[in-house]
Amino acid sequence: MKRFLLLLACALPLLSQAGDYQSTLLVQTGQMRESDLIVRTISDLESNRICLAFYVRTIGTSPSMTCYDVVSGFRSRIDQVGHFKEGKLIVRKLKDFENNVSCLVAYVSTAGTSPAIDCYKNAAAGQFRDSDTLVPSGHLREGDLDVYRIVDPDSTKSCLVAYVNTGSTSPSLQCYGTRTGTAKGGMAQTSYLREGDLIVRKVVDEDNAKECLITYVSTEGTSPFIHCANLRSAAAAPASASPSAWQTNKAPPAAPTR
Repeated sequence: MKRFLLLLACALPLLSQAGDYQSTLLVQTGQMRESDLIVRTISDLESNRICLAFYVRTIGTSPSMTCYDVVSGFRSRIDQVGHFKEGKLIVRKLKDFENNVSCLVAYVSTAGTSPAIDCYKNAAAGQFRDSDTLVPSGHLREGDLDVYRIVDPDSTKSCLVAYVNTGSTSPSLQCYGTRTGTAKGGMAQTSYLREGDLIVRKVVDEDNAKECLITYVSTEGTSPFIHCANLRSAAAAPASASPSAWQTNKAPPAAPTR
């Protein structure tokens, strides 16, 4: 009996270790650093998907992540192929040549920031070429809001980057299809609304027939939000809209004369 108890006591640690076994389905398969931007490639072996995690090496930063399906296996080859900088704002274009995916990443190198990401399939697969570069095609400043339009000719995409020039802010980014190649001009604020600390600005990209609402608050640590849709004419606007709630850039009609 004593021998049996001794053997059982020796076997218990082995049984405990066997019960704690876990398979690893999330693994890091790559990493890249561009200045203060860190990119890590995470492969989800269970879902056949690759995820890119971005963060900026500053105090109080928050990461961002996006995922996409892999073409075959879990291979990826990511390089920076485009770059844009204006003041504190930095935009980098990263390209996954194995999976034919491009990502635009916008961020500022300030404490408490978070990068904004938009990834999309390339219009045509291929190696690095001149069309991979980013083309600045418009800038709009209204109050403390800056809006940049950047064209990615390789993927026929135009991207709006909104940035509020206050401390510890984060930019926002949204991309959509380009109609006219490298669009130039034709971007203007047409309306705005202010209620307390909340500001909403309507920006129209005429070249690409898009209208975008950008909302933010003018406080430190803010992040704007962009929502873009196809441009509608004034006649197509819903009847429930309240024109009196919006301030437009147009002068009010003149008072009737007697």
